[in-house]
Amino acid sequence: MNGVQYEAGCGLQLVGCELLYPKISLLVEQSVLGRVHFHSNGGFAMPISGPTSYVSTTEAFLTHWAACDTSLGAGNEIVVSGNVNRAGLQTLLNNLSTKRTEVQADLTDEEIAREDVELQKAALHLRINQFNERVRGVLSGTKWERALPLVPTISEAQSKFTDPLEKAATLWLRLNADPATPAPLVLQGGYTRAQFAADIAALKTAYTTWNAAVTNAKISLEERNDIQDLIYAVLKDYRSAMPSYFTKGHALIDSLPDLTPKPGSTPAGVTINVVWDPVLLMARITWSLSSAADLYQYEIRFCAGPNYDTDTENVIGNVSPSAPREFLSDAGLAAAGNVASFKVYVITNTLNEKGSNAVSVTRP
Repeated sequence: MNGVQYEAGCGLQLVGCELLYPKISLLVEQSVLGRVHFHSNGGFAMPISGPTSYVSTTEAFLTHWAACDTSLGAGNEIVVSGNVNRAGLQTLLNNLSTKRTEVQADLTDEEIAREDVELQKAALHLRINQFNERVRGVLSGTKWERALPLVPTISEAQSKFTDPLEKAATLWLRLNADPATPAPLVLQGGYTRAQFAADIAALKTAYTTWNAAVTNAKISLEERNDIQDLIYAVLKDYRSAMPSYFTKGHALIDSLPDLTPKPGSTPAGVTINVVWDPVLLMARITWSLSSAADLYQYEIRFCAGPNYDTDTENVIGNVSPSAPREFLSDAGLAAAGNVASFKVYVITNTLNEKGSNAVSVTRP
């Protein structure tokens, strides 16, 4: 289960929200705007506004393209620049879907590696504090106390965090070897200098794994972006070429999917709050009322980890303007210690959008 929302008078309701590329049922319906729209899952086919919209928008174009080819008949199908036909666009979409799966796997690896680093940092942060306190307690006023390193903050980057640890390990080694000092220094729980050195080495290895995961994810994202660029060019060419195959005012011209949002002002964003619900074991997301007069829906998106990135966000649900402004989700929060970040987007009838502030939550 990824998310649920409250619908008026209905209690909790499961919201379908596959993270990568939901199975999209494309239909043609008359919209509230008074024109025909190809759309997915009961809502508008969103124009391209970022990575989250590429799959559904391309599906809408493919459905429209198929309708045009059927109307034109065999041998007269639409072909755009670069000799790309509908099958060529379908191949690009298949490639994008595969790459999106790879991106998600790489981002998961990155988040796992990050959490491993954070756990080890927390443990070593405790130990360096204990070491400094012990030296100050038993060797106060000596050269050993004066040589103590400053304890790094837990949020320091790699080298700024590990350098003080290395200094403490070196000091601990020399202190133990000095015959003028008491017996080898041991911390709470029988923790020795050898264990400290081994834990520092393990942290460095964890950092290496994390750095590699970050690089792999960046490469996958750039490869995904390359495919998106190819798709965008085809969709743009299709919008340019398609009207030339039909007479002006034809229904298929009037139903041509949008590639970019229609003219209209960007709505104001809402303010969200996210807390962990210990009973339902999900993040509870609430937000302020949108001031947009032409509000179409609220869209909830998330990123794994503490830092929200619109390049890696995923849509996990939608809430209608009349529904309670609350959404429950365990996306990215499957296990204790997992961190996920959320935003709520305001989407208007012209399909312009604006994201809220980002809020992160950690599963206890």
